[in-house]
Amino acid sequence: SGGWENAAAQRSERAVAISVGGAHACVLLDSGEVECWGWRGAMNAPAGQFLAVSAGEHHSCGLRETGEIECWGSNSYWQAGAPDGRFSAVSAGPTHSCGLRETGAVKCWGNSESGQGEAPAGRFSAVSAGRDHSCGLRETGAVECWGNNTYGQTDAPSGRFRKVSAGSWHSCGLREMGAVECWGYNSRGQTDAPSGRFSAVSAGSLHSCGLRETGAVECWGGNDFGQIDAPVGRFSAVGTGQVHSCGLRETGAVECWGGNDRGETDVPGWLREPMLAVPATGSGGLLDRGAADQRADLAAFGAALLSLLALALLRRSRRRS
Repeated sequence: SGGWENAAAQRSERAVAISVGGAHACVLLDSGEVECWGWRGAMNAPAGQFLAVSAGEHHSCGLRETGEIECWGSNSYWQAGAPDGRFSAVSAGPTHSCGLRETGAVKCWGNSESGQGEAPAGRFSAVSAGRDHSCGLRETGAVECWGNNTYGQTDAPSGRFRKVSAGSWHSCGLREMGAVECWGYNSRGQTDAPSGRFSAVSAGSLHSCGLRETGAVECWGGNDFGQIDAPVGRFSAVGTGQVHSCGLRETGAVECWGGNDRGETDVPGWLREPMLAVPATGSGGLLDRGAADQRADLAAFGAALLSLLALALLRRSRRRS
């Protein structure tokens, strides 16, 4: 295992987006590749470049640069059998998936026993697949949900939203002014969103998390496994699973907390402490995030540049003489 860890430690990619599933999580790297961890059936992302990724419960889906959707993992309900054609977004739920066509139409596939796959006609700007329901954001800013409504999870409030997230039995939306509003099942306080301004929200199983405009993550609802005990500090994205949550730091570092029965919070080491590229030409070197290492590497790199400059000047003087 030591060889694998040493090889992994040399990887220079950084996470630029994160998606949290039932018992796993996936990130989109700056190289366009996808890396997942947790439940083994959903870990093995296909090779190649993607524009986006969405982690479901036992499957995941990615949006290729061509606009095509490719899914992997469990396909017991054909939730991984993405249709042909070009899409601009994708969302993977537990047993169904939904995609946003480039035309603005929503297309869903997989389990639709509760009507969660029967998207209404018309144009949307975003879509989110929950457990037995789905929600879409209309181009007008209105939220429209469909599927199981046992707990009122499809009874979206009126008014304009910027974002929407469908959880297991509840949903949350981000208002235009930054307030979070949730509706549906509230057995553990998962719809009791705190006041204040947010820039993103994610509805999980029995908990929810939001990203404050300050970059802080705040979660609410069930906490049997520590899934709402978000670390302090600044993040750029947050996602919620069944009993765990993950956040993407502004530095590109990934951090997860909560239940870990399937390794869903075991973030690979090279993603917890990403390497930073040296901003200079021709070096190909890497900097660790530690300040001391950065200073040492920069000093060595500067010395090498000075040596190259001195050699070039010497050669030029010899040619002139």
